[in-house]
Amino acid sequence: MTYLAPRQGLFAIIILISFFIHTTLLLISTNQQLDELKTQTGERMLVQLIDEVKLPLLSKDKVSLSVLTGRYTSENTVASLTVKDIDNQVLIQTGQAQLLEGKTLSRKVIMGDSVIGRVDMTLRDTGNGEIIASQWIFILGSFITHLLIWLLYGYVARPTREQLAALSRDVQDYLINQNQNSGRVGDEHSVSEPSQPKDGLSIHKALGAYIKSHQDEDSSQADSDLINEGQHTVQSTSDNPANAHQDILKKIDDNAIGNGGANADELSESEGALTTTGAKLQSLTANRPIEVATVKIRFYDPNLLLTALAFEKSEPYFALCNQLLQRTIDELLKQPILFGIKLHNKPVFDENGATVEFLATTSHSKAGLAAIMLAKAYVMLNEVTYIKHRELQRFALQVIAGVSDQATSEKMEQLLVNNASEDDILALLPVEGIKQLRGYIQLNSLKNPTTVYERDCAIVEGVSDSMMQRLIEVRDAVLLSALN
Repeated sequence: MTYLAPRQGLFAIIILISFFIHTTLLLISTNQQLDELKTQTGERMLVQLIDEVKLPLLSKDKVSLSVLTGRYTSENTVASLTVKDIDNQVLIQTGQAQLLEGKTLSRKVIMGDSVIGRVDMTLRDTGNGEIIASQWIFILGSFITHLLIWLLYGYVARPTREQLAALSRDVQDYLINQNQNSGRVGDEHSVSEPSQPKDGLSIHKALGAYIKSHQDEDSSQADSDLINEGQHTVQSTSDNPANAHQDILKKIDDNAIGNGGANADELSESEGALTTTGAKLQSLTANRPIEVATVKIRFYDPNLLLTALAFEKSEPYFALCNQLLQRTIDELLKQPILFGIKLHNKPVFDENGATVEFLATTSHSKAGLAAIMLAKAYVMLNEVTYIKHRELQRFALQVIAGVSDQATSEKMEQLLVNNASEDDILALLPVEGIKQLRGYIQLNSLKNPTTVYERDCAIVEGVSDSMMQRLIEVRDAVLLSALN
């Protein structure tokens, strides 16, 4: 017979309460982290947007303002954007401000020493359903862990063989004393049959009282089994109390032996399952040094406009892209943070874009960071030239960029085709390259990955304030050199 652990039902309630507390704390902490992250991201986007809308806001060009703000409202974190002029009149409003609520960030647009307008950005609140959907693996793992704890408690907290043997000895001594005091119960049964149920019931009550006085209330199920067995034995062998005592002891000892064997087998199976689960959770992330980082800049051309462009128009456009790219590289390599980085190839733009390789000449050089900075700087620079070309009704395309090392350079081509849209920057770097970005670049995993490389790939979501200032300085330096 298998005995239950003391208060196993109450322990199950405690385990459920613990699971709900863990889940609640997860929702609160994740929501707080997401709010802080969205605020930081919104501040950076707002600074970048203000820098881009100065000229359109000064001329009250609503078309250009709509194009610029539309890119930001496409982000999941931004609910709406409102651009107002100096008289606080709304020039453009994009997004879903009427449907979504959230924190609003507001900043003045300053050109020179004068205020020319204001930009308001409303960030979308994150619901608990979204958090649960994104953290379902952790919640399921927490539930399974609590369930395993409850099952393990049920196995290890049951009475052991030694405890049951000690109980059997106590019961034997108690029954012998009761029989001596009752004046040979068997003889009384043979004399008077009507008293048989009464005597059997009195022994049963005495046995039950003894067990209740020495056992905790929590082992009520085990006590009931012992009482039922004692009652059956007394009633069937009321003429021989010694045999009844021996039968009870034998049953308790047999239960102890069977319980010990079951515990050993079940615990062995549990340990094997935990070992198998640990083996499946081994990390597959590559950890290799990164000496050469590759930046692939590709035109975002879903309508295949470049293939229909005449040669006499495409060549000047490629020449302009080459000039801007080379000046961006020159300005970028002047940054002290990229000490020991040099250009490893001579990039040239054509209909397939351009590929840039950075070489780390020292063990402390950050080739991965240099590649990400070039990709972000060129995307920012191309956005300015793209808007200007569109205003002048000239041909221009937006770009996408991919950063990787030499080992994953070919895989990045397919990732850009399948997972990138305008102005996106993808990163497929080993652990050493990701460490170089810490504190400067914010990365997020791709949504719904279907391959190993899509799982390891990340998209650049934002940069730190200090890094954004560096990139703006590089972009402005390139534009000023182009004007000169």
